[in-house]
Amino acid sequence: MPVGDDRLRIMKILIVCDEPSAAAGIAGPLRDAGHVIDIVDRPDEADAVLRGGHFDDVVLDLRRAPGAALEWLRGLRQRRVRLPALIVTEAHAADTRIAAIEAGADDHLQAPFDPRELVARCQALVRRNGGASRGDVITCGELVVDSRRRELRHGCVPIDLTPREWSILEYLVFNAGTAVTKERLLRAIAGFDEPLAPNAIEVYVSRLRTKLAGTGARISTLRGVGYRLEQPQENPGHAPW
Repeated sequence: MPVGDDRLRIMKILIVCDEPSAAAGIAGPLRDAGHVIDIVDRPDEADAVLRGGHFDDVVLDLRRAPGAALEWLRGLRQRRVRLPALIVTEAHAADTRIAAIEAGADDHLQAPFDPRELVARCQALVRRNGGASRGDVITCGELVVDSRRRELRHGCVPIDLTPREWSILEYLVFNAGTAVTKERLLRAIAGFDEPLAPNAIEVYVSRLRTKLAGTGARISTLRGVGYRLEQPQENPGHAPW
């Protein structure tokens, strides 16, 4: 999994945009740069997605109906969530940009924009903010999950995961002790371009179980529901939302 220089590592970015072609115009350059993208079309869907895993950045498209997105951003900052936020506006929308900055936006980009600038601004935001929307390091049994570096360790021993295995494990860790449906896990890896086989989640969970053997963490199957990450003691030490 990517580690080391933040400029080179894969970022996981949430795009909030209610117009499919505009969302594709934002997602395309970021995917081409190797980053993992999730898209929601309404701000009220964003909280549920953010609770399901670590994101490095959020891009809010304010070109059509900025009111709800700005209200969501204000709420995010009131909850002291440090997720870097880049807004996209039309060139003439100075009032919207000012309102977004007052609501807690970290940077802005005017449309039409150069795709290279979009990628560069997202990467700069993540570097500047340390790349974490929650606590960087979470313990789960004897596992150490470092979301900023995308590293998994059993004590001091690293465990190598593919990007999709990492996304599934991270989702399970952030929801440790509670049931997670297969549909949610599919969404956690939906940002990758490769096609998914019908039994993809079962295959990845099986691989994760093998890699987690002996760590104190265990993935249980809940028939008709999905999966749950079990751990021997208390829940992971991440800050509540």
